Amino acid sequence: MTADQFVDGAYWVNLVRNISRENDQGVEQLYSLLSAHVRAALSRTVGPDAREDLVHEVLVIVLEAIRAGELRDPTRLMGFVRRIAQRRAVAHIRQLVFRRRRFVLSDAAEPRAPLRDSPDTGVDRNDRFERARRALRRLTPRDREILERFYLREQPRAQICFEMRLTDTQFRLFKSRAIARCSTFAQPSRPARSESRIA
Repeated sequence: MTADQFVDGAYWVNLVRNISRENDQGVEQLYSLLSAHVRAALSRTVGPDAREDLVHEVLVIVLEAIRAGELRDPTRLMGFVRRIAQRRAVAHIRQLVFRRRRFVLSDAAEPRAPLRDSPDTGVDRNDRFERARRALRRLTPRDREILERFYLREQPRAQICFEMRLTDTQFRLFKSRAIARCSTFAQPSRPARSESRIA
């Protein structure tokens, strides 16, 4: 590719058109551009191992954007490519930093199993789950459906109101009342006290 082609807007328009039409030659041209320009830019910020992966990631993102018609001005293709490459490099560096932080242990703290892994916690969690299931079964079908849809299926309030034909006020009222009933029903049962005492 000559310097004139690099500056000429018609070259970029033609290249984008070829890629949009699933033309392999257009993809090859784009890849050679990325290899020449993006790889050099990435070499200043990421290591050689990550560089090839990032070049391919940029290629895939740019191809998808072109084929989806998201590139409004084909003459600005290289600016778009550079922006994508910068974002991928930043994301890669953040991921490396995050991984390093996760594996750094505190100086004073000795590693120990999390509390959630203890057998007692598992028994307690199962007990709470069983109580919640029993409490839900005791609710009216409408109240049970509201709680299940909102908390278990995580459906938005507007969707639940629309599909169950409820007003916003009714939804809040029924949900609050159902939660209150569930709390009452889910209380752990206390062992019955014996009337007789050993003297």
